[in-house]
Amino acid sequence: MKNRIILLLFICISTILLAQPPKREMRAGWLATVYRIDWPTTPMTTVNATNIAKQKAEFVAILDSVRAANMNAVFFQIRPESDAFYNSAYEPWSAHLGGSRGTNPGYDPTAFAIEEAHKRGIELHAWLNPYRFETSAKKYAGQSIDYKALHPEWILDYAIYNTDGSKKTDGITILDPGNPAVRKLIKNVVGDILSKYDLDGIIFDDYFYAYSGTNSTLDSYSQNLYKPANMTLSNWRRDNVNKMVADVYDTIQAVKPSVIFGVSPFGIWTTSTTVATANGLTLPTGITGSNMYEQIYCDPVAWLQQGKVDYISPQLYWTTTSTGQDYKKLCPWWSDVVNKYSKYFYSSMSLTALTSSYKVKQLLPEIPWSEAPADLHELKLYTRNGGILTGTTQTEQRVAAATNFDDSEVGLEIDWNRNSTKNAAPGSVFYSIKNLWTKGNFTKYLREQKFTSPALTPAIYWKNHLTLPEPTNISITGNTLNWDYLQQNVRFTIYAVPNLQVGTLGAFTNVTNLLGITYTNQFDLTKYTALIPTHKFAVAALDRYGNEFIPSYVTTSTEIQTEIYRISIINNALQLDLEYSTNIELYSLNGVLIDRQTTQGTYKKILEHGVYLLKIGIKIVKVII
Repeated sequence: MKNRIILLLFICISTILLAQPPKREMRAGWLATVYRIDWPTTPMTTVNATNIAKQKAEFVAILDSVRAANMNAVFFQIRPESDAFYNSAYEPWSAHLGGSRGTNPGYDPTAFAIEEAHKRGIELHAWLNPYRFETSAKKYAGQSIDYKALHPEWILDYAIYNTDGSKKTDGITILDPGNPAVRKLIKNVVGDILSKYDLDGIIFDDYFYAYSGTNSTLDSYSQNLYKPANMTLSNWRRDNVNKMVADVYDTIQAVKPSVIFGVSPFGIWTTSTTVATANGLTLPTGITGSNMYEQIYCDPVAWLQQGKVDYISPQLYWTTTSTGQDYKKLCPWWSDVVNKYSKYFYSSMSLTALTSSYKVKQLLPEIPWSEAPADLHELKLYTRNGGILTGTTQTEQRVAAATNFDDSEVGLEIDWNRNSTKNAAPGSVFYSIKNLWTKGNFTKYLREQKFTSPALTPAIYWKNHLTLPEPTNISITGNTLNWDYLQQNVRFTIYAVPNLQVGTLGAFTNVTNLLGITYTNQFDLTKYTALIPTHKFAVAALDRYGNEFIPSYVTTSTEIQTEIYRISIINNALQLDLEYSTNIELYSLNGVLIDRQTTQGTYKKILEHGVYLLKIGIKIVKVII
């Protein structure tokens, strides 16, 4: 009995030790700038070198926190209120960046953010609010590019006014989704951004028509001009949003197709079984809450069906213990739906109610909550019944009705994301990013418990891309790994492979060998010099779609090899032309041996559609059929 207990304990410990995080996983954070929720903590009321340096230092601290957590992407809000945290050809500098709308901050925050993120191997995705103009009606009256004055027909005003024009009740203003001129503006804004910045992605959040509801006459101007007589009002409004999403996707494909595009809708698609059945879907059982299909006219399933997004990041801002919005039901349901249309699902998760028994020094000061309006989207939380929490007072941070949770709850949600994926492409997106440094040792928890190794973001492999060659002349000079590469706009993955693993199948699938990625032709080895005697460093090209190609090891004069094979894929046939007798091994993506032989001349294999690993001598090649 004692021996059995020891053996069982050994098996359990071994299982824990062998458990590894996935090599491919989106690990991102929402960086909110509206009302300076995450950044910057101080507006640029006076443009000078000191204030610019402060804002830049704060942003660098955020990126360092992201890297410390072994995360790989930041969703940076650059257009919160039809304004800009970048040099826009269409809209003014954001008031959330400077002292007032239109104030030039003296530098380009988006260009700076991209440069600093890429220095750290972090992807920078631009987060845009497509429709929102003002979080409070008349907020920008008379200021730079006041759309309500310049194009009143573009604006839907959700405030209620007295006869004298004063506000009776406050409300937001948005650009009218039903006006084609608005759709053209959004398309042009995205095209302008893509033409100027080396972004990795574009993402929209869940702000479409207002959460407060849109009465049947508020958009009467565009209804009269543009709504077909045979289309219901609800269907027409959803179609307006669908057309905008499609236009943005098509613009990205025309200008810079390697930029991935996603949308983050409300966590519950619809509560209507009729709608679900019409789309060939079954709703998860026991889920209650708001019907955003009808309330804000958001239909992410339509975007998936039309192939107009690369991924969906539903806001699953509930816990695994929630009864009406059970994370354990919503997460796998969304994963199944997204996989049905061969796209990716990255869950957005709220950290607002996260608590910790450990406290660390706060890197950045808290945002003064008194400055943020109670109905602001970025501050809303969801109660157990799925509604929007109305809040307490504006002088204190609102908390969820559900009980506060600790790090382990986030860990459970990450596990659900990983276990629910159907395409080896899990993802966790945290709202908001400041919780990395304001919630005790959360960053340390992620790095030590969940994100124990770096990870690559999932590859958008279905888009046309070139096959990239291997890096050459890889060498170590001092503490720097260097290599040559002729192609531009390429990233690289860096590996430290134990000497005993060199030439084995698992050398580059074992995530513990991955050191990180770089956007340049060099990598700092200062932290890894102790590995030089026992490991061999390798570099692989990683294109902007996320596809990784054949890696090469550090070379010496006796190790430089000449290419002795050519690979071609015609229909479902994999063909290799081999100049010399070579050992060939073909594996499935999960390591199951399919074929092994030693051959010279032509090797040919008919395969089903999928991803395979091909070992040619000591080199590992990923093959997509």
